[in-house]
Amino acid sequence: MSILYVDDDIEDVEIFQDAVKTVDPSIHYMAAHSGMELLEILDNNGTLPDHIVLDINMPGMDGKSCLQEIRKHDKFNGINIIIYSINSFPKDIEHIKSLGATFVRKANSFNDLCNMIRDLGDGRQ
Repeated sequence: MSILYVDDDIEDVEIFQDAVKTVDPSIHYMAAHSGMELLEILDNNGTLPDHIVLDINMPGMDGKSCLQEIRKHDKFNGINIIIYSINSFPKDIEHIKSLGATFVRKANSFNDLCNMIRDLGDGRQ
């Protein structure tokens, strides 16, 4: 399994990485710090991730705009995309679902984050 986590908050990136290592050190983990960096990785990396966990609130290209851009390209259709945010506005969630992504509220604890990552491996997200 491979996960690409996208968040502009360095601390959140490090916590997510620690959770991935805790759940399963064999998971291939990558991180990007912006929507533009994510798109560059997808365009230039020969192997696509199984899952993209994407923060909604980022400067420049936010998570929703990034999701819309990804969905314009058929070659990315097989990637499971999870919008991962503290914001849970019904209008945003509906839009996210209409683009074939899943919305998950940011975890309140390290244990909850680990459980969310386990769910990715089990195909529940």
